[in-house]
Amino acid sequence: MATGPRYTVPMRRRREARTDYHQRLRLLKSGKPRLVARKSNRHVTAQLILTGPDGDQTIESAHSSDLAEFGWEAPTGNLPAAYLTGLLAGRRAVEAGLEEAVLDIGLNSPTPGSKVFAVQEGAIDAGLEIPHNDSVLADWSRTRGEHVAEYAEQLDEDLYGGAFDAADLPEHFDDMRDTLLEADEL
Repeated sequence: MATGPRYTVPMRRRREARTDYHQRLRLLKSGKPRLVARKSNRHVTAQLILTGPDGDQTIESAHSSDLAEFGWEAPTGNLPAAYLTGLLAGRRAVEAGLEEAVLDIGLNSPTPGSKVFAVQEGAIDAGLEIPHNDSVLADWSRTRGEHVAEYAEQLDEDLYGGAFDAADLPEHFDDMRDTLLEADEL
């Protein structure tokens, strides 16, 4: 058994449950750029990555905090922000000359309607060709944040502590989506 430093990193990453190498190999064999969608409680990240002989190279990326530059006032960790982050990354990728990609959700559970699939839907709407099944995408009303607005209207106090009125989220989402689709420079 080989014991060089070349074998320690993959074994460590597998042991720490940070990388699924079987899934990564399937994605790399496609030969297409990967749309890497990652989420946390507060943010969403979308990156378009090419794999080459010298390792992975990030072509374009978007972080949900980038949405503030375009006027986004709502929190950045929700489903509408995930869609808009995918839309922004997709627009940037199309401008960089990419036409297609495959979705890489990493170790996230492939739960239908989740944030990683909202990122995918945004990138598709931006013009990227990404193989997908429509059954994993959220209902458009959820993507717009209508469920958040309905919940906010039932509460006696502000949902987001007064910084943003969550009842206005669907309209704010629509305005933001139009802004990103019509923006000349991203």
